[in-house]
Amino acid sequence: MTTSLRRENALLRQTNTLLGRENEAFMERLSEAQRRVEALLAQLPAPDASDEATTKEAAQ
Repeated sequence: MTTSLRRENALLRQTNTLLGRENEAFMERLSEAQRRVEALLAQLPAPDASDEATTKEAAQ
């Protein structure tokens, strides 16, 4: 039984390591996507006063 538990523990440690690496890769992809969205938002023209008034009226 001890041997079986040690094997299972080793497998769980290996799986945990792999999932940790996968999580890091996803976090990097998420950060890159966030940077790209922020860059696109920075390129959008600022709304002028008439656009803001129209948006506020439509929201009411």
